Amino acid sequence: MQKVLLAASALTTALMTSGCVIVVADDDDSKMLRGHSTRTADGYTVLDRDGDYSRLAGDMNLRGRIGGDLSLVAGDVDIDDMDIGGEASIAGGDIDFSGRVRGEVSIAGGDINFSAEVDDDLNLAGGEIDFTGRVHGEAALAAGEMRVAGWFGDTLHAQADEIWFTGEAVGPAKLVAADELRNNRRRNQRGMIEVGGTLSGGAEICAISVVFTDTSRVGPGVTVWAEEPPVTQSGARVSGLDYQPRDGRDCDDLIDD
Repeated sequence: MQKVLLAASALTTALMTSGCVIVVADDDDSKMLRGHSTRTADGYTVLDRDGDYSRLAGDMNLRGRIGGDLSLVAGDVDIDDMDIGGEASIAGGDIDFSGRVRGEVSIAGGDINFSAEVDDDLNLAGGEIDFTGRVHGEAALAAGEMRVAGWFGDTLHAQADEIWFTGEAVGPAKLVAADELRNNRRRNQRGMIEVGGTLSGGAEICAISVVFTDTSRVGPGVTVWAEEPPVTQSGARVSGLDYQPRDGRDCDDLIDD
């Protein structure tokens, strides 16, 4: 989880270019252009640019296409079906993000609703995360609560107080809930991981309680550390599960980051 937390810290302290777009030419010369924006009736700015787009602003609603990187420090952000040829970095409030990104994506915010396709790595850090996208590179998600219903083609790291996983992880997955145990956490539902999706590349799961629902499809190579044996509902397909009592230990001591 260090990677996503460091990315969040870097985003919030980044110095962004305000009120301009920087377009870098092939000969490494650059020129600064004032942003030309088209506004729709529903309040979105529609972009069609070959270069980078950077803003330090309040709330932002964006659509369209940019060929370079997107960099925002803003309030609430809505990226609606946007095509980004480079990387995307956003630090803001509540963030909705859909579309496609060819490069790496790093987002730090409040409530994050992410449904885009990412060709490279993804880093999300928020209060709550609702993920329905596709990631071809490594993915690192950190939140208070998260619902994960997307597709992951490489390594997945997810950490929250509660996780509902109904997606598909092709590569190895690490799911952590309630990394550090406190007495009050043992007496409530925090620290729960519910798996109703597909884990086909092996997984390490560390929580207080773990449930495999009737829709779960879990291949071999899955280890569960929990305060009680995992619950496997009727209809679940779980093979080769290795349960290890957590016995009050921190997940960091059980799972290598």
